[in-house]
Amino acid sequence: MDTLKKAGAMLAHLELFHRMLDLRGLLQLAAHMEERGDRVTLISPASITLIGAEMHSDAQVTTAKGATIEATTAYRVLQGLKGHEAPEYAVTREELGALNARAVAELGESDALRAFEATLARITGTPTEPAGERPARGRRGAEADTPTEQPAA
Repeated sequence: MDTLKKAGAMLAHLELFHRMLDLRGLLQLAAHMEERGDRVTLISPASITLIGAEMHSDAQVTTAKGATIEATTAYRVLQGLKGHEAPEYAVTREELGALNARAVAELGESDALRAFEATLARITGTPTEPAGERPARGRRGAEADTPTEQPAA
């Protein structure tokens, strides 16, 4: 399979990738709150308000590392994580971290991640092993056991 076909096989997993990117944004927001010393953030569809030593409100937050978190995305993700609709969500950085950790754990056991794993195995030519039954070996050992498609010299 050539690179374009492999990339095309990943298109079926765009929703998974977007979900992961959205969750990463919440982690970046929690880290930004930690850096600023903020205790609480209010997130509405139109703005993110950071509350700490000083207050800052905007439609997007850009972290010191250059990551941008959009209010509309953060609001949508929080709505899903909290499981109810509200005009705005107030979260502490600890709650934000806990919500994100729970979401990552759920994502790790999801059908979407298993489907991605199967696609990855198919395009790389490696067999999949059911979760929990993987041998305890390093990545290098796993690569050494994988047969190559190059003919012997």
